[in-house]
Parts: sequence; structure tokens; C-alpha cells
Amino acid sequence: MSVCTSLAGAKTVSFLASRRATVASGRVLSPPAQPRTVVPGAVAVASTHHQRHRVRMIKRTSGRSNARSGHTTRVSVSAADVEAGDMKSPLGDEEVMRRVLPAVLVATLGAFSFGYHLGIVNPALEHLAKDLGIATNVQLKGLVVSMVLVGATVGSLVAGKLADEFGRKKSLMGVAAPLAIGSFLCSCAPNVETMLAGRLLCGLGIGASSNLVPMYIAEVSPEKTRGILGSLNQLAICFGILLAVVAGLPLASDPAHWHNMFLFAVAPAAAQFFFMSVVPESPTWLRRRGAIEEAEVAETSLWGAPDSSTEQTAGDDKGEKDASVSELLAPGNRKQITIGTTLFFLQQMTGINAVIYFSSAMFEAAGVQNAVAASVAVCAINLFGTLISGQALDRMGRKPLLTFSFVGMGASCLVIAAAMRAQATWALAGPVAVAGTLAYMVCFGLGAGPIPGLLSSEIFSPRIRGSAMSLCFVTHWVFNFVIGQAFLPVVEALGGPSVFLGFAAMCVASVLFVQTQVLETKGKTLDMIQKEMLALN
Repeated sequence: MSVCTSLAGAKTVSFLASRRATVASGRVLSPPAQPRTVVPGAVAVASTHHQRHRVRMIKRTSGRSNARSGHTTRVSVSAADVEAGDMKSPLGDEEVMRRVLPAVLVATLGAFSFGYHLGIVNPALEHLAKDLGIATNVQLKGLVVSMVLVGATVGSLVAGKLADEFGRKKSLMGVAAPLAIGSFLCSCAPNVETMLAGRLLCGLGIGASSNLVPMYIAEVSPEKTRGILGSLNQLAICFGILLAVVAGLPLASDPAHWHNMFLFAVAPAAAQFFFMSVVPESPTWLRRRGAIEEAEVAETSLWGAPDSSTEQTAGDDKGEKDASVSELLAPGNRKQITIGTTLFFLQQMTGINAVIYFSSAMFEAAGVQNAVAASVAVCAINLFGTLISGQALDRMGRKPLLTFSFVGMGASCLVIAAAMRAQATWALAGPVAVAGTLAYMVCFGLGAGPIPGLLSSEIFSPRIRGSAMSLCFVTHWVFNFVIGQAFLPVVEALGGPSVFLGFAAMCVASVLFVQTQVLETKGKTLDMIQKEMLALN
């Protein structure tokens, strides 16, 4: 995620620098043949009068794991099926994916807008600054860049409460409004005040989306494919930033094209509002609100049948008030909060802002003078890494990928530091620095980019998930902004090579943290993860 958000911070740094320097199938239990038979997990059935209890009994037993295969089977059961002595066949993994994928893709429209709005200012800033009369005003140009980060911090802070109060679906529909209105205001801005207002609204929308999208995806995805489906969030962000860079190509011949670039962003926001209205709500949220029938309808639409695991666990805190901020730091939640916030902190402290900032200079040293081509290369290589990550998350797991990611990022930082130090005396310093930059971006896309957001949507219980994810993403936005502002003075004081050596050291610390603190969540239901986290606290 941070490769896209960092472009905003890196653009501010670069701008200031220029001024300072110049379901597999299983056995399903059949309805009891005898009227007084007692089945585990159900009540005795004595007559047709209690047929309703028999349906509930079968729903619970139908979702259990086959002891020999270890796989979960979901089936769709109706009262008519019970009365007729017939039951529907369980859905296969491909069919479940076919049902869930459309809902996930609709949700990732918010992630696409996230990336697009953070990337759009990179090619458009100088052109819009001239038209708005702020071409020589350093502070106002920096504010146009950073205003979206301010809005994003506020948006991520309130998104959790919105999700808990109104639901994941309605909240994602609601945040489409500031995205669309903000985009329109920016596209037709006659002055800098209107532009700042539009950027602030866009920031509110992308900040809320950064929280809501992974939350919704985690709650509608089967445990076996939650990794690959969760990675689509990061993939959409990367695609958004790449498309924003490509959308800026006509600026070379049409300086006023920046109006159209912002106007284009209205389309995904409008699509998000419309299509989110027709996808299912999160079954987890519905069960927490006591809307059991609606939850079962949503589960059947997504998975083919009501899910017995959520039926039992979601009722544990049904009717309770949503967690307050103070409750997040209670001993029972401390481990999860530490993992979530620290991973986002380490994501920012391991060099992504620096790599983005220095990438253009490194490409120039290697003979690539086209800044747009350099930006496209950086975005494309990160997209490539994210694609690989999506395929590997449900096979290798979160911890191995995170470990490999930080190790590769640390090694790349060492290569970049060495190339920068030897730039005056080594003819290959430029190409080596570019190779280190591209290797860093691939490794970042493999783990440090997508996994913090994915894990934050998995490790919290439903009761605190909204507020806890808000805290995690506020950490992300705050440190993104702070590092963006503090990075240049540190570089000027210590020099580029020393800064990259520091990032390499932070990568080592990140590996240690992942190995000792992070819980592996691959292939586990959200309920299983909550129980393991509770045992660790």
C-alpha cells in the first residue's frame, strides 16, 4: 500500500528539495431417521412441529470439518429439503470463488480510487500550479500535495465507527460521495481554495477506503482464499497509481489536461456507489447486529449456505456495544494492536519513501532521462511483485512472505547505499542503483506492501475490528506524513548512503519482529485466529 501513499509524501519532499537545492467436499450428516434421536449440536426432534429446529441442526452440522480430509464443507439447506429428505450438494472451491469474487472486485474500486488520487498529483502538480497562480508558492504547492494525507488521516480515524454503526456495505457506498465530489471540485477548480477543498474530500474518501476495503474483503472471503482475495486490495491500489501516471501522458502536449485527469476519478467513485448497493453485506457484521436471517441470506449468496462457524461465534458478543478506543488497549487486545500498528510503522520506516524519492535520480544516472518512464517502471515493478504475492499468500503464508520481503528490501538498501557512495568513481553505479531500486520494489510488493493491511483485517475480533483497524491505518497515515516531512532534513544532515544503511538496519529489526510476534493466519478461519490471539494475550 505504501508505495502509492509514499508518492504523495515523496512528491512533497522532492518539491521541497528542488527549492532547497535549487471448499473441498466432505461427508454431510443426514437428518435423523428416528424422531427422538439427538444429534450433537442440535436439540431432540419429536415431531413435525419442531421441523424448524431440525433445519438449524443440519445447518450447524453441515458446516463441520471432515475429520479425515480437514476441509470444510458448506451446503445450502432449506426446510423443503429436510421435509423431502433431500439435501443440496456442497459447493466446490471454484463455485465459491465465482460467487465471492464479484463482491471483492466491487469493493476494490475504493482501493483503485485510493491509488489514483495519490498518484494523480505527481504528473499534474506543475501544470495545475501554473493555472491556479501558485507556480512560485512553495507552501501552497506543498499543501496541494499533502492535503490528501491530512484528509486520509481523518477518514481512516472515523471509518471504523462508520463500519460498526452502518455496516461495511453502506459505509463503502457512503465514502464514494467525498471521492466523487472531491474529484469534481478538483477538476473544475478556479482557484487554489477549491483545489484544496477537493483534495481534502478525496483524502477523506481514500482514508476511509483504506480501512473499509480490506475489512469487507476479509469478512466475505473463505479462509482458503482470503490471502489471494485480500491481495486484490493492494493490486487495485498499484493499478490506480499506474493508471494515474499513464493518464498524465497527454500533459506534454495539453497542459490543461489535468482538469480531465481529476474528472476521470468521478467514474470509479460513482461505480463504487452503484455496485456496492447490489453486493451482499458482511455476514459477520449482520450477525453481530442480530440480523441472523439477513446474515444467512448473505452467506448463502456468497458461500452457498449459512456458515456454522460464524453462527456460533458471532453470537458471543451480539447486542454488545462497539468497543471504545480505550478498550483497544485492554490486555485482551494488546497483542493484536501491537502487531497491527507496528507493522504499519515498520512499513514506513524501512525506506519506501526514500526509494520513491531517489528513483528518478537513479534512473537519470543510469541514462533514463524520461521521468514519466521512470515512474511507470517503478509502479509496474511493484504491481508485478503484488501479483506474485497474491499467488503465494495462501500457499506460503503471511510470515514467510513478510520475512522474505524485509530481507530482500534490506539487501536492496545495502546495494543502493553502496552504489550511491561509489557514484563518482564507479561507472556502473547508476545501473546498479536502478537494479537495487527495482529489486526493492518487487520485494516490497511481495510482503511489506499488502500484508500489513491484510493481517490487520484478520487478527481482530468482530467487536473491535472497526476501531482497531482505524487505529492501525491512522498509524500508517501519520507516519507516512511525518517521514515525508522529516526525510529531506535527515538526508541533508547524514547523506543518502547513511540513510539507506539505516533503512537496512530497520529491515533487520522488522524480520525479528515478524518472527517473534506475528501470528500466521494462512488457512485459518477468523474465529480460529481470534482464539489463538486470545491465548497469546
